[in-house]
Amino acid sequence: MNNATVFTFSVDSALLRELGEKLVSTVHVALAELVKNAYDADATEVRVSLTPSPTGGPTIIIEDNGTGMTPEEVANFWMRIGTTNKESQPTSKRFGRPRTGKKGVGRFACRRLGRRLELETIAVATTTQGIEQAVRTTVTFDWDNFTPGTTVESIPCNGLTQAYPDVRPTGTKLIISNAESDEWQARGFDYLRRQLAVMAGNSGAKRASFDEDTGFSVHLQVPGGDEQPTDLREQIINAAWGTLEAEIQEDGCASFTLHASGIGGKRTFLTSPRFKSIFGAKLRVGILPMAKDGGGVRDPKLLANYVLAKLIEDWGGVQIRYNGFRMYPYGNPGDDWLNIDADRGRRHGRPHEAELFSFASSMQKIDASRVLLNMLGMRNHLGHVDLPSSIPGLEPRLDRQGFVETGTFELLRTFVRMAIEWATIHREAYIRQRVSAEARQAIEDLGPLLDADPKKLDAEVTPRATQFLRHEINRLITTLPAEEQAETRRSLLRTVKALEAISADSQSQLRHLRLVASASTLTLLFAHEVRSSISSLGAGSARLRTLAKKVPDYAEELNALSRQLGSTQTQLARLVDMTGIVGAFRSDQRAVDVNLSSALEKAVSCFRLIIENYSIHFDTTGVKPSMLIGPIIEGEVYSILINLLSNAIKSLIASGEPRKFIRIWTEEAGRKAFLRIADNGLGLDAKHFADVFTPFISDPNGLLYDRLEENANPEDAAAFGTGSGLGLSIARDIARARGGDIRFINPDDGWAACVEIELP
Repeated sequence: MNNATVFTFSVDSALLRELGEKLVSTVHVALAELVKNAYDADATEVRVSLTPSPTGGPTIIIEDNGTGMTPEEVANFWMRIGTTNKESQPTSKRFGRPRTGKKGVGRFACRRLGRRLELETIAVATTTQGIEQAVRTTVTFDWDNFTPGTTVESIPCNGLTQAYPDVRPTGTKLIISNAESDEWQARGFDYLRRQLAVMAGNSGAKRASFDEDTGFSVHLQVPGGDEQPTDLREQIINAAWGTLEAEIQEDGCASFTLHASGIGGKRTFLTSPRFKSIFGAKLRVGILPMAKDGGGVRDPKLLANYVLAKLIEDWGGVQIRYNGFRMYPYGNPGDDWLNIDADRGRRHGRPHEAELFSFASSMQKIDASRVLLNMLGMRNHLGHVDLPSSIPGLEPRLDRQGFVETGTFELLRTFVRMAIEWATIHREAYIRQRVSAEARQAIEDLGPLLDADPKKLDAEVTPRATQFLRHEINRLITTLPAEEQAETRRSLLRTVKALEAISADSQSQLRHLRLVASASTLTLLFAHEVRSSISSLGAGSARLRTLAKKVPDYAEELNALSRQLGSTQTQLARLVDMTGIVGAFRSDQRAVDVNLSSALEKAVSCFRLIIENYSIHFDTTGVKPSMLIGPIIEGEVYSILINLLSNAIKSLIASGEPRKFIRIWTEEAGRKAFLRIADNGLGLDAKHFADVFTPFISDPNGLLYDRLEENANPEDAAAFGTGSGLGLSIARDIARARGGDIRFINPDDGWAACVEIELP
């Protein structure tokens, strides 16, 4: 016989331990949860006091002046686990504040703070006769009574209710005691003050259909004083080197604004419309470098009252406010939710976003691939991100320790990191500009000292300055005790010699650059002179063939000599073809659309002799014949192609591979053209992908030119040389100036190296 049976769930008391002691990870987070409840109850003020106990943790009192709870609300909401009343009523009754809690478990943070709770709350209730009166409710919770194995419903919590004939001030008071240990002392009360100071960002608001919100403040009473903790970050943000503000617009674009020292006023930037799903997110951050990081603050008088290192340690970090309330652990010491410190540790220099890379490339004296190497640490950025709960996809974790790592949160991280990287690019430009200005000022200051015209001092500043230093050293040494003179003179003169050596190296590099700059002119002159000789060889070859017909007895020898002259003419003509494209470097050239396939064919032809001599096979079947690039100056295209082809050819010859292959192919993506050149030569270690673009670094692997000497024909050794280390740097600068780029990428299987050229 079957009997109908109804089964119901029951809740074991062990759940309260999980919610209170394990789900809430620290006492500071637990306290924050209870202060949030005061905020949701429309309190304008909450007072927190900690009274030490000789036997364990302190007694904690949290008292607010909010709307309080009626007996029915205590029973139906406070004492119901997982209640959804805040979801059904997402705004507070009086001020219309967006409520911070939704899951209905935050109040069990009380158990994290102590084993006993006394709840006292006063609220305005309406009688059945429609009369408003104040009702006081008190309930005592002894959490030790809720032992595992019992059900929550079976444990009584004793309480009282009392109605008053008049309306009295409302609010809620929590008295928490019997904590097993004093966790507060682990970080000290100063840490607690800072946490309370930055907990809420509500300084007042007027929301439609609600009373005017006058703001929310927290007062702390601990041994040593009663005070309202002060959030120093706003003062620091306004006094720091720069204030960065960013927000997501309705169309999904991110708008960045930077007010900073030494950048010439306000700077702004607008991204592409990629952030629409986090519309409403706002960022406000101060950028505070230490003196060793370049310094430069806007209000040194204010910050002079503090030790910068201490300010950064105590107040630094980018926090998140969700519905106006601090979301832990973002911005805590050791937190790196933006991966700034991680990237600094691995010396990441390139902006993560293509938009920022293009922006950095457009700035003078900035190497876009290394611009982030001077990025400040996470705690040197002080401020917060404000997030409304209306952003879909942001899900707070159950343990109140941040958000679930969803795609929405990753997009938020990208937005904040992108804004900070943009500000870092401006700061790098500021540092470069300041260094240049200081150098110019130093030269001007040296003029009168060295009895020279500052305007003519640039080239001779080092020899004149070191000569002056030597004279002054000899003069000042005589004022020292005799036993100190010799050692002091040696030390100072060693310093002077070091300065002279550095200056000599810089001058050598400058002369090298000047020689490179003059090379195209010399090449054109050479080509002009050789062309006249080539035509003479052609004429001589033709006369020998004519003479062979007239002198049959010597026809074979004369024809052989004619063929030899013809071959020499062909070889010289090909050499001159290599210089022929130099005409594309004329200063009067204008930017035009260039057929990439045609330009590539000409560039490859420049190496025809070497290609034939070393049996190098080219595969260009993947090059689209009709692809146009530009607008770009034709000579710029050849500069890029010849540099990259030259490197690939040298790598092939150096490898000693019997079968040498170069594959070239093109792709299109949007308004960009991509040309890739792969070879099966020596290859390039991925750790050197960035190094090869550094000026004067021609062979980071240290193998290329030694292997070239071993495997190249002796007559070609002079042609290959040892490299200037400038070719790739120049080629990449050209590409970036046109909105493109050049980068080494991991090659496909079977290939040793692959370089990618991106052009408009």
